[in-house]
Amino acid sequence: MIPTFFHKSGTREGNLTMISTFKEIYGSYPLKKWDIALLFFFVLLSFMPPLYFHLTQSPAEGDKVIIVEKDGKEIFRHPLDESMAHEIKFPFIHNGESYEGNLELKDGAVKLHRLPEEIVPLSIHEDMGWISESYEVIVALPVKMVVRISSSEVDEVDITT
Repeated sequence: MIPTFFHKSGTREGNLTMISTFKEIYGSYPLKKWDIALLFFFVLLSFMPPLYFHLTQSPAEGDKVIIVEKDGKEIFRHPLDESMAHEIKFPFIHNGESYEGNLELKDGAVKLHRLPEEIVPLSIHEDMGWISESYEVIVALPVKMVVRISSSEVDEVDITT
């Protein structure tokens, strides 16, 4: 017997072709009230994780600082000035060689400029743009570098334990 998702023009034997449309497979399947309700529920559910993180993020207490981490270790820290625009250079070591990264600060936000092409072939980290909140990050994956914003005050609760 020929499976239902294959059909041949004419008879049941000969060359088989794949049915490509939803209507050919299921016919004119009418959506019922609960089908639409479930679809709507799952679409709403897909927006919950980002909304949850945005709403539960506590406002930063104290001054904001820029933290640059490489391989999970902090390599640079600088206060985030909201008053003036300027660039900051920071050194880092990758595979035994010394490099320099550039951060641009402007209006309380920070942007990581292009790292050397020999260690980061694609400029995705630069395309990530400006960050100004603690839930935003800039990632340069080939060198395992993360730029994030944090509060200068230490939280009372240790979330990792």
